Amino acid sequence: MHSTYWTHETLSASRSGHGSLTGFGHWPAPVPKATWRFPMAEFFIEIGCEEIPAKMIPSSLEEGRKILENLLGNYNIHVSTIASYASPTRMVYYISEIDMKEADQTITVQGPPQRICLNEDGTPSRALLGFIKKNETSIDDVRYIPGKTGEIAAADVFVAGRNTDDILKELMPIWLKKIPFRKNMKWGNLDVRFVRPIRWICALLNGTPLVFEYAGVTAGNTTWGHRILGKRNIPVTCFADYRTALKENHVEVDSATRKAVIQQSIKVFEATYDATVIRDEALLDEVSYLVEIPFVVEGLFKEDFLEIPEEVLITSMKEHQKYFAARGRDGKLLPRFLAVASTFHDSEGYIQLGSERVLAARLYDAQFFWNEDRKKTLESRMDKLDRQIFQTDLGTYGDKIQRMQKIGEIFNRFVSCDAETLGKTIQLCKCDLSSDMVYEFPELQGIMGGLYAKEEGKPEGIWQGIYDHYLPGSMDDDLPRTREGELTAIADRLDTFLGCLAVGIVPTGSKDPFGLRREAQGIIRIVLEKALDFDLYQTVRNCLPLFESVLKTARNNWEEQIFSILDARLRFWLNTRGFAYDEIDAVLAIPHGNLLDTLNRVKALKRSRKDADFLRVAGSFKRIHNILDAAKDNVLLDVNPELFGQAEETALYNALNALKSDVSRLTADKDYDEALKTVGKIADTVDRFFDEVLVMDKDDAIRQNRLAMLTRLREVFLTIADFSRLVITEPAK
Repeated sequence: MHSTYWTHETLSASRSGHGSLTGFGHWPAPVPKATWRFPMAEFFIEIGCEEIPAKMIPSSLEEGRKILENLLGNYNIHVSTIASYASPTRMVYYISEIDMKEADQTITVQGPPQRICLNEDGTPSRALLGFIKKNETSIDDVRYIPGKTGEIAAADVFVAGRNTDDILKELMPIWLKKIPFRKNMKWGNLDVRFVRPIRWICALLNGTPLVFEYAGVTAGNTTWGHRILGKRNIPVTCFADYRTALKENHVEVDSATRKAVIQQSIKVFEATYDATVIRDEALLDEVSYLVEIPFVVEGLFKEDFLEIPEEVLITSMKEHQKYFAARGRDGKLLPRFLAVASTFHDSEGYIQLGSERVLAARLYDAQFFWNEDRKKTLESRMDKLDRQIFQTDLGTYGDKIQRMQKIGEIFNRFVSCDAETLGKTIQLCKCDLSSDMVYEFPELQGIMGGLYAKEEGKPEGIWQGIYDHYLPGSMDDDLPRTREGELTAIADRLDTFLGCLAVGIVPTGSKDPFGLRREAQGIIRIVLEKALDFDLYQTVRNCLPLFESVLKTARNNWEEQIFSILDARLRFWLNTRGFAYDEIDAVLAIPHGNLLDTLNRVKALKRSRKDADFLRVAGSFKRIHNILDAAKDNVLLDVNPELFGQAEETALYNALNALKSDVSRLTADKDYDEALKTVGKIADTVDRFFDEVLVMDKDDAIRQNRLAMLTRLREVFLTIADFSRLVITEPAK
């Protein structure tokens, strides 16, 4: 229980609510600087429930923390950082310091318009008297302030702060209802949804139970330990006492601590066997949320199973059993694994034996599938693709392969590889979908096709292309090893991407059932990280006729969706590489279908920001851009030197002609660094022009001529980037 105090120096006048139930609904008036001293307390709440799926916990735990923080932000209560913890059967939120009482405040309450506040004889009107009565103030406290339509009555009203326990009792049910989960449940006759049935709630404010009811459960001061090894209904008095009670009952509520214990056990295993456990952060995070208290068990499997491809062994251990595989010094898999159990010992060896028995059953199945699948060639499986539906409106996988073949041919005109190898790779890349192994392990799509092709003696370019064509699966994943693999991967993704958008399957918000953003991101990554030098956007346009027969939306809307998503994924990739948003905007504001060229422009632009002369020109470009946008004249492109009346016009005209020639040559050579340096060299000329020349001259011909020269100058700049998008933070010199 805390007995410390916290001092308020000021209270923000920008809070969106005052926390009272009086319902004034007005912004607080600025509060004079003063000091209030409220006693501080700790608060924590534990929601205990049946086991939550491990993969759901991290995101929902964090969202719950953010929502609680936002809800408390509506009150004049000081709250320290909210910490969050979780195990499979509980979610916990802890605030080390929270005010025991909301701060008092004075708010300005707005009343009726001044014109209806007084009667003809000068006495208060019914409207004004009603305002005074409602807000428990007096006529002497009423003043008039500017309103939207004139002067209005106003009064300062004192609002006493509420006790924090009263606020929290109201807030907790609201908050619990808002915590999002991927899937929720209903149980009993309750009109409540939560990820799993709630069995207990422990909530303490300053050591006192915060009593409220939710989902038929009354919050109190008791918690539950490990569901097998621990006790139930354990009384606690504070958060430190809570942590101690849980540890005594075999629960470690901090996932970071559980994870550290698992990692330490892995290190011991590696040192013992001179081995390397195959690290997988996603698996490590998942098993950390699968157990209340971690105990790492070592297990064995028959060496005969090592004849199965290691991809199958690793996947079986990881995806089905949540086990860790290991390699020896020679890089080969060991017939050993690590499992994580929710206990503190295995002195009888039952957990090890059980883990080995379950894995053995999986591996016997995998061994059978491996042997049976190889009895059929990939070619013999092709006819099944015509009976497997890819997507209702887009037909079968056989239809998809035909489109992919055509997409591959279109791309191969610009990114050349062996056409026969590419065609065969695309033809066979989906044949493993009918195999028993892929039916059992969907994660091995493509990989098994590649392994079966290798077993059949297919050339390396084909089997590797099939093996890799689902790559990359994420931003950190590897890319295909061969050019045939790259184009097969692009063709596969582009067919899904274009086809789904054509039939009206469009990603919205967090919903993207066909992973179209991921497909677009994969295409962007392959093109950029494999340095494929061609116009991707134009090549995509060349593929659009393949989908016209299934198109369910207006063609222009379809194209807009396609390139909007591609642009968004391109922006994301560039942003992850450390480029500023305005640098990206400046380059993407001009035609940018060749992504490698786009990347080189952004790189050069980033480097040029250190050049003071370039920054001056970029600032002048914004001025040019604004002048031309504001000009109501239909600006002509032809510049007539005979209309020049000032030396600065002639100087800029000559500099413009030289610049156009130089920039044209340099951009053709893709030397954007030098092109930007060349642009910077005309900084003085541009500055003198704007210092001495009035562009918007009264004489129409002179004005048109000057605008034409600025238009041509802007066009030269736009062959590199749109400098008006840059945020110039350094002062021009």
